[in-house]
Amino acid sequence: MSEFQTNDDGYIAPSDHNITAIKNKLNAIGSGFCLAKWNQITLHLGTGMIHSCHHPVPHKIPLDEIRATPLALLNTSVMKAARKEMLANRKPKECDYCWRIETNDGNSDRYLKSIEPWALPTFDRTRQLTGDEDVFPSYLEVSFGNTCNMKCTYCGPEFSSMWVEDLKEHGPVKLNEGTPFTSWANGWQDLDSLNYRNRDTNPYLDTFWEIFPEVYPHLKVYRITGGEPLLNKELFKTLDWIKANPNPDLDLAINSNLAVPDKLWNRFVDAIVYLKDNKCLKKVSVFTSVEGWGSRAEYGRTGLDFGLFQSRYEQLCALGNINAVIMATYNIFSVTSFQQLLEWHLDLKAKYNPNNAVWSTEIKTGFNLLPGDSAVARRERNPHHATVVSIDIPYLRHPAPLDVQYVDDDLVEQYMLPTLDYMSKNVTNNSWSRHQGFEEHELEKLKRIIVNRLHFKNKGQTDRHDVEIQNAAFYDFVNDMDRRNKTDFCSVFPEMIPFYERCKHAREKLRNDSASI
Repeated sequence: MSEFQTNDDGYIAPSDHNITAIKNKLNAIGSGFCLAKWNQITLHLGTGMIHSCHHPVPHKIPLDEIRATPLALLNTSVMKAARKEMLANRKPKECDYCWRIETNDGNSDRYLKSIEPWALPTFDRTRQLTGDEDVFPSYLEVSFGNTCNMKCTYCGPEFSSMWVEDLKEHGPVKLNEGTPFTSWANGWQDLDSLNYRNRDTNPYLDTFWEIFPEVYPHLKVYRITGGEPLLNKELFKTLDWIKANPNPDLDLAINSNLAVPDKLWNRFVDAIVYLKDNKCLKKVSVFTSVEGWGSRAEYGRTGLDFGLFQSRYEQLCALGNINAVIMATYNIFSVTSFQQLLEWHLDLKAKYNPNNAVWSTEIKTGFNLLPGDSAVARRERNPHHATVVSIDIPYLRHPAPLDVQYVDDDLVEQYMLPTLDYMSKNVTNNSWSRHQGFEEHELEKLKRIIVNRLHFKNKGQTDRHDVEIQNAAFYDFVNDMDRRNKTDFCSVFPEMIPFYERCKHAREKLRNDSASI
């Protein structure tokens, strides 16, 4: 792969040069060609749903397909059809998120994922396929069920048993009722059949464990998500499997809200420390989520104890040789406190992240060149991780009223643009303070979201009925959340009261317009 440049850590980073190189390489096969379509799979075993990458809407795995061929669990007919489209120089509709980013000249996940070490080495093999093959993924993300002790506003019953209980008690979340634009944020699902209960026979789970010994050697990244994985016995079964079947090439990644009882938390920490210290795998990463600061973060993630979250996150950072990643799904509730989250995160980067650029200088001179622990000490604690403290900033798509595309110009100018400016000024792209600030690819994730908002609605543009519909739905949404959770949006977000009032006006207008039809 001589066309790609590596950084000081020996990693093919998503630099401008490398993004251009992967773009050209992919487009030479097809304008929609993406290595993630073959290599990355997200599997929801509790519901029997699957999608390649995490952007396409999940689809049901046909039981007749896995009865005929167990590997169809990872290679459905829907997935094969999309792969064929890509090889035929077409763009599958299910990947519209990336097409939207690329239309605005942004760096989509088609580029960012295809350049990852679990994807890029498969380029030559993948380009020669027909799309009909049953392939083994190199990146497998698995949810064993929806058991969860939190009820995040942008989540739903498929992924949270707390949402199931809430919807049974309070009914569905319906927005813009009484108008032609009525929509359901949650509650349209058949709540009793969403997930196979632990006492039920689950054909998807049974098939998974049947094929897992065959799949396992091919995995570069194995990620376990939920629900809350630490509340599911299958997580600890998996950790025992890896303990008995070491894989020195495996990156193990586990999602957690960091909010489980102490007994489970301590059992989990002991297990991952054993795996890493006994070299049962290559790397351990823990992914967690928070999208704002303090009470604003707790509003968006019902059940979050922000203080406990902070202490357990820093505990992970201090364990050594574990990458602790915050997934901050940027949404309307993030806008006004996201910079505070970034400021805290920046402090942790400076405290815990290794710096291989000055490591050798410390060895040769004896000087401690970093505040706190030396680069030598950090490198010894983290031999397999270039960074310990990381942030990923995905784009929220559902429920639509929380999409930052629909915020007003004031919030863009007062919060979103200054936050982007703060992050850009604290990127470490020089050879001396490597990894002590934000990475360029971390900045790119936030930048593309905000730039997309700028293109979506020009400053001062008022003739957007689609925006009014979603603003009206936002008014209904937060009022419904307040009713269910005994919260008060305007008390938690006083700085957003003008936006709330505009949404209220949009809702009244929509109601009046509908009544006159």
